[in-house]
Amino acid sequence: MKRKLILPIVIATALAAAAFGIVFSLRTPSTDRGVADPDNLQSLSAPRINRTRNPIDTAFFIDTKRFSSVWSSTHDVTYVSGKVVAGVVNHHFLAADLIARFFTDLKASSPDAKRIIILSPDHFFSGRGPISVHDRDYATPDGILESDRPFVASLVSSTSVALEDGIMFEAEHGIGTLAPFIKHEFPDAKIVGIAMQGTMDRGLARSFGEELSSLIDDRTIVIVSSDMSHYLPAGQALKNDEITISELKDLNQVFFARAKDDFIDNGVALVALAGFFDAQKAVPYFTLLDHGISSDYLDDDKNTTSYINGIWAVEQMASCH
Repeated sequence: MKRKLILPIVIATALAAAAFGIVFSLRTPSTDRGVADPDNLQSLSAPRINRTRNPIDTAFFIDTKRFSSVWSSTHDVTYVSGKVVAGVVNHHFLAADLIARFFTDLKASSPDAKRIIILSPDHFFSGRGPISVHDRDYATPDGILESDRPFVASLVSSTSVALEDGIMFEAEHGIGTLAPFIKHEFPDAKIVGIAMQGTMDRGLARSFGEELSSLIDDRTIVIVSSDMSHYLPAGQALKNDEITISELKDLNQVFFARAKDDFIDNGVALVALAGFFDAQKAVPYFTLLDHGISSDYLDDDKNTTSYINGIWAVEQMASCH
């Protein structure tokens, strides 16, 4: 008789334990990667935020040894006069030396910057909306680059930007590649990482730039993260770049609204930047810092990516909030 009772008891005990485990898991916040923190879930329609609070590891985007070595190469530092407001820099780590020079020149020209806003392509169309932002920090070789969380909160409440949990940004090299360079040159600055989908409405992009202009202060710099021509033979790529350089000087939003990968991979961010400057009632002037191409680094001049880096400054800006 006792043997006959053993199996039902075991089964009943197992079922009770399983039920307890389910209830316990629903009541206990999980710290697993990719699992939402219940304290931050307001409803099923709430923004997917705080699924993890771990800093995004930039080792995924860069070669740390090469990153360390690029700073030892000397170059003539370019000092841009006036008030530095924005810049454009490549995110292809192959040309890491160009990125390092850009941020060295940016530091020399605007040493007091405390907030760096990155306008990146949403390379994988991972965002829930056409424009996405997150508030996670980045782990870099020089320490933690903090996200400007109060600014992100203001951005989300004041614009149509979608607040993401940060998972999509773990693979977004348009921001992750630049984060270590920012931390190296601006150790006390904070980052705001924004991704823009290339198919988004250009009117919305311009409106976003206008809205962004009302939120920044005079210690904020807006950086367009962008490579230029893609997949072209070197000769054609360089010809296209000459056109792009001319359009960057004029910040021609009509050109960048139509430009595709044979000229630039983030034209939509330059449309936003044009709206930004128009809202500031500022006339920017462009200083070209570097112009390079992947065939400078690889033995392949048939299928290239090119790079144009520079800084926009103004003589005087309207007062900011």
